[in-house]
Amino acid sequence: MTPTPSATPPASHPKPMLVHAYRMPPRKKPSALLSPVTLVLLIAAPAVLAVAVLRPRSSSR
Repeated sequence: MTPTPSATPPASHPKPMLVHAYRMPPRKKPSALLSPVTLVLLIAAPAVLAVAVLRPRSSSR
């Protein structure tokens, strides 16, 4: 018995794919304005420190 011919042709080897060297994307230069996080920290940190320093201490008798 001979095998029947297949409907699909035999699979050929895939062509090698060229992989270019990875290049880092250019970094964005930081803007001259403050970021929102920095702005919040500049406002909140001195307020928290002032509350801690000016807080009335309990007197022990």
